[in-house]
Amino acid sequence: MNVELTDILTIIGTLGGFEAIKWGIKFWTTRKTNARIEDAHADAEEFKALREYNEFLQKQLSDKEERFVEQTDRLRKVQDELFSLKEENSNLKLELALKRCEKKKCGDREPQNGY
Repeated sequence: MNVELTDILTIIGTLGGFEAIKWGIKFWTTRKTNARIEDAHADAEEFKALREYNEFLQKQLSDKEERFVEQTDRLRKVQDELFSLKEENSNLKLELALKRCEKKKCGDREPQNGY
């Protein structure tokens, strides 16, 4: 009985040993491939995150450009209004200089302007 048990254990050990060797060879040959696959997945996730961040920054930039255009337009309108008011002020000062009497507290206007 002892011999039969030893033979059975030897056969099982031998078959299991072959499976362990086959598994070891398979593991050894695919470990580099698995590492490359894991690196590729990690790179893909990193590129996805970078792409999303880039899209976010592009959206912020376009929003800021729109606000800049709006503010520039508003500034130009205010400047145009300011220049027209300055021109009107200059014209009024010129007209006042032409119509102002040169003598202080006089009854006769000089220059005569018809008023």
